[in-house]
Amino acid sequence: MPASPLTEARIADAKRLREAFAKWQKDRRKLGEPSSQEAAGETIGFSQSTMSQYLLAKIPLNPEAVAKFAALLGCSGRDISPELAGQIRSLDKKLSAPEDRKHGSAPDDPPSTGQNADVIKRLLPNDKGNVVAWENEGDLPHDPERVWIDRYDYHFSAGSGVIQWEVREKKALPFDAGFFKAIGSKPKDCKLVVVRGDSMEPFLFNRDMMMIDSSRTAIKEGHIYAIHFEDEALVKLIFKQAGGGLLLRSYNSAKYPDKIIGPDQSEFVTIAGELIYRSGSGPAGGN
Repeated sequence: MPASPLTEARIADAKRLREAFAKWQKDRRKLGEPSSQEAAGETIGFSQSTMSQYLLAKIPLNPEAVAKFAALLGCSGRDISPELAGQIRSLDKKLSAPEDRKHGSAPDDPPSTGQNADVIKRLLPNDKGNVVAWENEGDLPHDPERVWIDRYDYHFSAGSGVIQWEVREKKALPFDAGFFKAIGSKPKDCKLVVVRGDSMEPFLFNRDMMMIDSSRTAIKEGHIYAIHFEDEALVKLIFKQAGGGLLLRSYNSAKYPDKIIGPDQSEFVTIAGELIYRSGSGPAGGN
């Protein structure tokens, strides 16, 4: 027997889900992280087929599915389905441990996360992703998959073009070998450098750390690169122009207008590498 057609409300839910998922994929690609339906489905316990059916409104969303997608996408259930989000509260109550209610949670209060406890456990397992403080390499537990990436006090500019040609090697930082396999980069081609300036906010903040892959010098439309142009070290989104020119764009475009490099100036452009990773305190402070 064929499935009943979806209501207008569930079709609208699927549209909001597609928009949120597309934004999630875009953000993941910028970071060089897996962004496929299959990868997302593995995280929240859905097959790729089920993911596709939810996204294309082939099957209706339900409260549990909305809770899982909200946890994955980092949004509120109401951003996906205002109607079903109200039912997630009831679902979460069933998953809340009695111990939680001994510490001030009223019986009718939703959990502080507002998300499915099982999903949170899967996304944030206790034995994964924890912070380990260290001063010397010997402080870290042995890990054959650990890769050390050199860090340089080579100040790429993300604003005014501050240049510091003296390159002083800093303490290397550890990364998992699987990270490089996932994004298709080789550790030997990668370096960590410091960002200077505010032209790439809110994506990159002053004194953030970024990793560039020096082997990725072929320009891909709209990707972020560390470049040298007319003795300036810059970090910009790059777009190709007709005739062989380039457009350099800042995220903070209100303060830093686009810069056009004509074909006759291309000989002065050197691509140092593509940005494949970023880290830092961002707007939280320290900049």
